[in-house]
Amino acid sequence: MAMSVLVVITVALTIWSLVFIMARRHETTRLAFITTRTVEETISCPVAFIDQHDKLLAPADGILVPLVEEGARVAKGDRVAMIVPFHLEEDVERFLSANDAYHARRIVLAGLSNSVEDVLPRTRSDSIMREAIFSLSRAPIMGDLSALKNAIEHMNLALKAYRGESLRETGYDAELTERLRERNQLLEQLEVSAGTDGILTALTPGTVSFIISFPSDVMDEDSWRNIADPRAEIERLANQSHQPIDSRQGRVSSNMPVVCISNVAVNTMVTVIPHDPDEETRLKRGMTVNLIVSPDLRLDRCRVSRVVRGDEDDRIFLKAPSDVEISTSLIAVTDAQMIVKVSTGSAVPVRSLIGLSDDMTTAKLKKVKRGVTKTIEVDVLACDGTYAIVQGSEYEEPLREADLYVVNPWTIDDGQLID
Repeated sequence: MAMSVLVVITVALTIWSLVFIMARRHETTRLAFITTRTVEETISCPVAFIDQHDKLLAPADGILVPLVEEGARVAKGDRVAMIVPFHLEEDVERFLSANDAYHARRIVLAGLSNSVEDVLPRTRSDSIMREAIFSLSRAPIMGDLSALKNAIEHMNLALKAYRGESLRETGYDAELTERLRERNQLLEQLEVSAGTDGILTALTPGTVSFIISFPSDVMDEDSWRNIADPRAEIERLANQSHQPIDSRQGRVSSNMPVVCISNVAVNTMVTVIPHDPDEETRLKRGMTVNLIVSPDLRLDRCRVSRVVRGDEDDRIFLKAPSDVEISTSLIAVTDAQMIVKVSTGSAVPVRSLIGLSDDMTTAKLKKVKRGVTKTIEVDVLACDGTYAIVQGSEYEEPLREADLYVVNPWTIDDGQLID
């Protein structure tokens, strides 16, 4: 009986609290000025990155030993990796350990430039490292750890940039010299075992990557144009089980792709968007769009190279800008955002609109006119889910920057005097 009474009292108190909170009208009315803002309208779309890299095949079975860093730029004929026999696995581990120790010493000797004395970073890697340290120091260590995870990834990229870039001269250092001698000695021993046939050289200039996609996943532009269900194929490629593998220090088989060299000028993507029946607003060849692949990767000024129309979906082929380098580990993304419209004008938060229509083209706004609140009709020109670009309807006075409106219109009625 006591438990039953306690439950009844708890439920009653809960209902009374909810009614009290929802019914009370003590929220302070807040006002704001209309400001000019740029709003980007986006649509969600899956994106696949078309493989256009030159792949180097393993000449024999063995262990792949990288001779350059991931993401390094090489010229035609540069050595990028070698294949050594399986029985030299311990020698490979010793060489890689010595190589890591050598680069670690270089980083320590180079150090970070003092941001107080040197306001501007001295090198590209110095700039990347400063940003990575700042992001890591500000990342939360409790609750949502996605920001911390991204900061750690940025730090790893910064360390790789330090290793790959020619660090400033630090003068003679006995420890660095000894580590370099030890590394080179181990490298010479492995080169003898690999032989001339086991050395992989770049066939074309470009960026080296040891992250290789599966051969069965390679599709060219014509294949994407003719495939029956591109959405399903992109979802399949985006699945974790179809992600590329890292061939570094791994056991490889003869004729297996182990290194790819990319040219940043040929980044091609295919995306699927709902078919637009309006001839004036649909995308056409030669146009440019912006694409948000992830919070860390935004591709602006992507050129539309080909459009394949469909009854329900259109396939849009895009060329990324030549100054953007896309990692070979990126195969497909199912939740990218394509910016289809950019508008600038008088903007208010979407939550401040009243009676927003289903097609998001009309709404009402509680405006302050001559010190008195008045609800007016507005046309919604663009909306990104957070802010909306609005203008007064043909029956209302035009909206101007610095006009006053009610941010939380549910707290006040029309005709109320604003002090």
